[in-house]
Amino acid sequence: RIKEGASKYTGVTFNTRTNKWLAKIRIEGKQRQIGSYENEEAAAVDYARAVFKYKGQGALDNAREQRARDTSMVDAFAIDLTDVPPQSPIPKSAGHVKEG
Repeated sequence: RIKEGASKYTGVTFNTRTNKWLAKIRIEGKQRQIGSYENEEAAAVDYARAVFKYKGQGALDNAREQRARDTSMVDAFAIDLTDVPPQSPIPKSAGHVKEG
């Protein structure tokens, strides 16, 4: 079960201060903010696009495969996703969901 206020997607969190969903990704050991969004799904789609762009199709496939198996400090840095096609959101795996 997902903790109230937590996202059901990997790379997405809810900011209660701004009342917006945030998409973040770790690149070369640093947390990077992708953007803030009115809805959770839009944030999840852009997270998946960032994984595709910065970590490749293999990482995207691995994240989705991991999810399928598991079913039973922010720097100022703009992530440009204009050249990346839409990607399906990556649901959190059972091992990564906060219990609440």
